[in-house]
Amino acid sequence: MFSKIKAFFSLRRARNEFVVARAADLLKSGWSPDYLAQEFTRINKKVWGELTKPEYLWTVEKVKNHLKTCPKIIYCAFSGGKMVGTLTNIRTTERDLAKNKTWLQKTGNGYLTTHVPSGNLGFGVDLSVTRHAPKKLADKLVLAAIFDGVMGNGLKSVNLGARIPSYHKHKDMPVRDYVHGKRANRKPLDPELYFYMKDGFEIVEIIPDYMDDPDSLDYGVLIRWSNPLYKVTKMLPILKPLIRGVSKLIFLRIPEKASGM
Repeated sequence: MFSKIKAFFSLRRARNEFVVARAADLLKSGWSPDYLAQEFTRINKKVWGELTKPEYLWTVEKVKNHLKTCPKIIYCAFSGGKMVGTLTNIRTTERDLAKNKTWLQKTGNGYLTTHVPSGNLGFGVDLSVTRHAPKKLADKLVLAAIFDGVMGNGLKSVNLGARIPSYHKHKDMPVRDYVHGKRANRKPLDPELYFYMKDGFEIVEIIPDYMDDPDSLDYGVLIRWSNPLYKVTKMLPILKPLIRGVSKLIFLRIPEKASGM
């Protein structure tokens, strides 16, 4: 438990490198939803445009719906006044998580119509970070969202469907052996699984045909980060706004508005 919580405080070291903001706070501060939708779409297409099919990519229409549906658990990061990373989540339930297997099913074809406001689980829909973003930004963006969105809302866990983009290089190996396999240094064989597992995520399920992804041979891996304070905040709900307040005070900031907004 304490090793997980300790990781969040590494965020303080990165405060001068970039700014992490919550979409709801930006909108409340007068940022244009049109501008935010365009920026989220720009970054998503820049990161994933050559790697995936159009149905998995953001459009301005989709992101506008995201910003109306669940802005309090959508995050973005800025470096040098420019947006360089985004992280989009929904809330869900155990039943819906089990019922909806593919990425398109879990996300309502990317429109986030599957968001359940009262759901006690989080689901990570998308993480997009540009190539020239500051080092470790993706890691810090994930940790900030976990502290604010998962622990701050008293959710039981956050789940996501991870790609295994190096599996095509090991296609003669059974997928289960690949996903659970370790290198000599005990790190997972797949670098994307390692990215999440070093922050405390655990493997839950291997999902065939998760999305059209030749590098992963269409597989996805459902992984989960369990909230160590879930039972505590369930017994003492007053802690949830306190955690959100701490995360906003320490981890989240609102950058200056970009010119031309």
